[in-house]
Amino acid sequence: MEASDRISDLPNDLLLRILSLIPVSDAMSTSQLSKRWKHVWKMLQKLVYDETSCPNMGEFVQFCGRSLQLHDASLIKTIDVKLRKHSDSLDSLFFPKLHSTVLEISVTSTAYPIYYSFITFPNNLNVFQTLVVLKLQGLILLDVVESPVCFQSLKSLYLKCVKFESGDSFTALLSACPVLEDLFIHRRCSVRSFFFSISVPSLQRLSFTKEPGYYSEDEAIVEITAPSLNYLKIFDRVGSFSFLEDMPKLVEADVKVNLSKNEKLPKVVTSVERLSLDLYPSMVFHLEDRFISKKLGHLELDIYDNFKSNLLLSLLKDVPYLRSLKLNHQHPIYDLEDQPCSDSELSSVPDCLSFQYLETFQWIDYAGTYEEIQAAVYVLKNARCLKNATISLHSRGIENDLMMMKKELESMSKASTMCQLFIKF
Repeated sequence: MEASDRISDLPNDLLLRILSLIPVSDAMSTSQLSKRWKHVWKMLQKLVYDETSCPNMGEFVQFCGRSLQLHDASLIKTIDVKLRKHSDSLDSLFFPKLHSTVLEISVTSTAYPIYYSFITFPNNLNVFQTLVVLKLQGLILLDVVESPVCFQSLKSLYLKCVKFESGDSFTALLSACPVLEDLFIHRRCSVRSFFFSISVPSLQRLSFTKEPGYYSEDEAIVEITAPSLNYLKIFDRVGSFSFLEDMPKLVEADVKVNLSKNEKLPKVVTSVERLSLDLYPSMVFHLEDRFISKKLGHLELDIYDNFKSNLLLSLLKDVPYLRSLKLNHQHPIYDLEDQPCSDSELSSVPDCLSFQYLETFQWIDYAGTYEEIQAAVYVLKNARCLKNATISLHSRGIENDLMMMKKELESMSKASTMCQLFIKF
């Protein structure tokens, strides 16, 4: 009985989705299956080049060039390059073969740690004029000259664990992106400080994060000028961040920093509607000016083993129109500041609780410590308009402690008759 070829009967759109998930070398080999498959791979809009498909870098670069010549260049929108060895050929042999129809380029290098793939972005290449998204990740060394090629259409730039020859090289790269809207930087730990100047008037979303472990001298000094920014994420408890201009359009911020080095940060986030930050005792010494935010509706706090309920309740006084509160109990591998805070009690109930604004309360990894019980009791007892309270329990290793915490939470009085309490194990 002759076997039927069901795959060949599939429409081109579905075949192209399948081929887009595999390296170009494998996609090209399907052209030998039958006449039906001969030209299918040439219609791919995304090409994935994986260096493991070739025995050495020279052959890999030649293969990339040959496949790009055979492909219908007008259809290519995305190029994804995965390097396993360091390369100095991207500037001279790879980028020049790309056509101006390409909208997104992604380069990932996982070479041996002491070797970096070198990129300078040579000018006179049309592909850089039309590029919209650029993603660079891994062991890549960027050395951009003072007058680099202009990425006049680039909207999104992702830099993950890449290395810059100098701070000037980083600045030169950003200056070549006049319409940049999204900038995502994830730093690899180093043994020296580094200066970043981020001055992009068109920037709308900025994410600056660093790997959790750090060296004592691994300090980033960052100056930010981004008046159009509406989203800000910073996760770097060692670095220092200064904001040279106001950011009146800022709506959402997720900041995990050392406030002793970033004392002006609270003033930067006074206009946000959504805020996520660390909550630890010594914060009380860095919030003397109070950052009252009448716009803040959603607040997410990372708390730690040194959690103090009165600091949380004091913070709630600054957010009178808060509608949603989420607490995440973290268990970091590093030490946080743990200077004691004041033990004074609140003279009045925060407005967000007493004037029927807070509707949602969520607590992740609630462990039932004395301070946590005090905070839970206060919120449930005073939040008059609370609709949902979801508490996920964290075991302390004591027999039946989860059931005891559950019973204790269920017995707490609630100011809101509408409140539904959900307890998760």
